[in-house]
Amino acid sequence: MSDKKLNNLVIFFTAYLLSAFGYEFIFFIMTVHVYDLSKSALNVSIFTALTFIPKLFSSVMGGTADKFGRTRCFAFSSVAVSALVLIMTAMESINGIYITWFFISIFLTFIINVRSSLMAEIVSKERYVAGNAVVLSLLNGAKLLGPLLGGFIVTYYTIRPLMYFICSVYLLAAFSASNIRVAREAAVNRGGLIDNARNGFRFMVQNRTFGFLTSVAFFWRLFLGLQLSLFVIYIKTHLEGTSSQYGVFLAVMGIGSIIGSLTAPYAAKRFGIIQRVTVGLSLHYASFIAFGFCNSYYWALAIIFISYMLFYMTVVGMHSIRDRVTRTEIRGSAYGAVTAVLTPAAIISMLAGGYLTNRFDVTILLAGAGIIALVSYYILLLLPGKRGKALLETYRESEAAAAV
Repeated sequence: MSDKKLNNLVIFFTAYLLSAFGYEFIFFIMTVHVYDLSKSALNVSIFTALTFIPKLFSSVMGGTADKFGRTRCFAFSSVAVSALVLIMTAMESINGIYITWFFISIFLTFIINVRSSLMAEIVSKERYVAGNAVVLSLLNGAKLLGPLLGGFIVTYYTIRPLMYFICSVYLLAAFSASNIRVAREAAVNRGGLIDNARNGFRFMVQNRTFGFLTSVAFFWRLFLGLQLSLFVIYIKTHLEGTSSQYGVFLAVMGIGSIIGSLTAPYAAKRFGIIQRVTVGLSLHYASFIAFGFCNSYYWALAIIFISYMLFYMTVVGMHSIRDRVTRTEIRGSAYGAVTAVLTPAAIISMLAGGYLTNRFDVTILLAGAGIIALVSYYILLLLPGKRGKALLETYRESEAAAAV
């Protein structure tokens, strides 16, 4: 790899890490801030829901990036987030924070969509596994570091200097994004925004592999999206743990995710993609069933570590196939369409989890979610017709192409 390409990768990964860390950090400190202002869990729920609403329109945002250029949208959105966070420092009412955060969430959704598209443009096809391993490791590292650092700092500083810090983080992300060089800019789609968004959904339906992967992700979100709200109850109520033990539990989950992402390229050299996806997802789903029978905190730590190590080892492979089968000119639209489809599933899962927790034991819910998710995967895998054969056919084609 030439020094020029290596520098471009470093710049992209820097922008990716800064934007990912910025999101995790500001989301954590703002949920704490909203609760401190209102002393209401409902207000925190409303604040969280506002984060998801713009994702319903991700396909339009992806079409916008396809039309105007992904690096340009990345840089502009980062500057916009920085400016809006600065404006939010002057907000003292909950309603003002809600409105400003909603607009911040729009640009955060732009950034999330564009990052995935850019990775597939900058990294060569034969290195998609390694590229996805790096970006998912950075993402999980940010998820681990953001709340930990935020929880530590927020006890020593008021909210305003922390928000100034986030402003600087996103300005650095904008500077890095503006220096990313994409070799295939000629492939940018100059169609209309609505047409681009429609093409993203059409590609999801027509491409069997892309549609299959979207279906797997949809049912994962639908049946396991409730896990975080259940895990806190599982640790603190069922296992009679403390808040710090719950924090350690999440940290172990994050460490497992990072190790799984980093070891995925090595697993790819030893096992086929079909084996990795089927075995990895099956064991991941089975781990939730195991939680239903686990009464030991330390065994729970072992289960969550193995579960998320295998899960992200699998996700790296799935994302690599997704990147390989998606055409460059509609990548933003297609990835945005996926986010738009997954968002309602995530919202339904979280709301259902909160409702069912008041009616059933948490171990029953975790085990039941694992069983249903496991069954859903094998139904998709064995489903007769075009969609059911997508995994075997296109994975083999993709592996053959990568070996050339």
